[in-house]
This record gives sequence, C-alpha cells and structure tokens, in this order.
Amino acid sequence: MEMSQLTKDLKTLKSNEHRVIYTSKKGVQVAVKHTGKFSPQDFAVSLIIPGKPEFNPTHIRLLIDLFIKRESNITGAKKFFKIFEKVFQGEDPEKFKEEVGEIDFPMALDETEVNLYYAQLLMIEQDINYGPDSKKPSKLSPPRDYLMRFIRWVAAGDTQIDRIIFAAAGRKYPAPERYSKPIK
Repeated sequence: MEMSQLTKDLKTLKSNEHRVIYTSKKGVQVAVKHTGKFSPQDFAVSLIIPGKPEFNPTHIRLLIDLFIKRESNITGAKKFFKIFEKVFQGEDPEKFKEEVGEIDFPMALDETEVNLYYAQLLMIEQDINYGPDSKKPSKLSPPRDYLMRFIRWVAAGDTQIDRIIFAAAGRKYPAPERYSKPIK
C-alpha cells in the first residue's frame, strides 16, 4: 500500500489491535500491533515466519541484513537500494516485489520484499512518533529520514558496519548529513 494511505490506516489501530499488513511469497507475515508506547498511535512491527514465534524486527536487523546483502551482491544491492528510495518517497513496496525477488543475494536474513515491507512500516512509525505534533518532534523532515539516512550509509559502503550499527543503536545522533541525499 502507498505510504500515505497506509499511514492513515495505521492511525486507526485500536488499543492492542494486531493486524497483518503484508504476506510474502514464502508466507512470512509482516504485522503491526498497537502499543501506544511512544505516542497514542504508536505500533510495533512484527515478523511471523512460518514455524517460528512472532518477533519484532528493529532497524538494526534491517541494516545488518542490507549490509549482508550488499556484501554478497554489490550490483544487485545497488538496484535494491534505489527501490528503497522509491518506498521512502511513498510508493507501495508490493509494486517492487517481483523486481526485488529476481535479485539473487547469496547471503540474507530476510526476503527482499520483507525488507521493503517492514522498512516501510518502520518509516511510518517514525513519522507518527516523531512528527511535528509529537512530544519529541524530529529535527529531520520527514522524520523517516532518520532511518533512510542509515540505509543510505549502508548502501554507500564507505564505513564498517560496526560504526553504522553503533550510531543507529545508540540513537544519540542520526547518520551523517551527507546521507540525506537520495541514492542515484
């Protein structure tokens, strides 16, 4: 679903409501559950992998998986990162599932389409929790740029993953400003 419509839908989640948003070709479900933790409309993103317990992936999992993918297929990763830009701009990740599904990543944690699905949800979560009307508004506009800068940092391949994860996990500062520019 396009980001603007999905954002509207997610703002209607009721207390503790659990909703499956996407299901991948391999049956992995990407879901949300209203938590109200950081804002009245906050939700947690979860993955339900067939045969395994449901869990909440974080931006750290996403960044590590993107790094692994980039290391295993640099050419394919360049194409994949350009699609992240389109999702960041609001496009529907399902629109790209066939295209990203054709990219072979010998090493990966999650399917490429699953990366796009939960990245979109994490971006929406940032926009809701750190938007202009929130208790702690982001200095970035839109707030989802926080995550996208880290994705671009991984894509650039100019820093060790340790440094990127340290910065992302500490949440003390965003990725360097040079990663505010879209991937070309």
